[in-house]
Amino acid sequence: MTNIIIVVAVTLLLGLFFKVAKNSKVVMNSEGAYILRYSNAIKWSCMGMVLFSFFGLTALLIKNPIKDDGDFSAVVGLYVAILIFGAYFYIEFFTVKILVSKNGIIGASGWRGTREYSWQEIDEISYSPASMWFKVSSRSKAPLRIHALITGIDTFQKFYIENLPEEKWVNAHNKFPQN
Repeated sequence: MTNIIIVVAVTLLLGLFFKVAKNSKVVMNSEGAYILRYSNAIKWSCMGMVLFSFFGLTALLIKNPIKDDGDFSAVVGLYVAILIFGAYFYIEFFTVKILVSKNGIIGASGWRGTREYSWQEIDEISYSPASMWFKVSSRSKAPLRIHALITGIDTFQKFYIENLPEEKWVNAHNKFPQN
């Protein structure tokens, strides 16, 4: 029964994240390019999970203090895991920005720095349903991954449809759930 509750909760949360990403307003800069980022709802719900875990563990420790050295090691391990997840969520959700324009795509993240692709140098755009990201591929550059939960994914799709031949994006478009 617990597993069913977890599956339903995760499914509802992902559905909510997709809805928020789809309905959030996309920002346009002064040159007419669109800036795609994760929505504040996604950013802060993930950071909220980290804070909830941290304060929840602290409250449990206040109510049930550490009794032996093995417990201490386990608690330290849990706090380290919470810090690692917090750092991961921060880098993923707060530093990723995608700029889409008539000239191409620029992707910036805390993981891989900045990557820039003109529409002419893009060989293919694919989509992975398991990872929920689009992959922009070019022979001359490392791939750029754009997560489906990023705000403005519809804008990204509109731009690649307008600026690339259909054979470069048709597989991604067919695999990505449209509604």
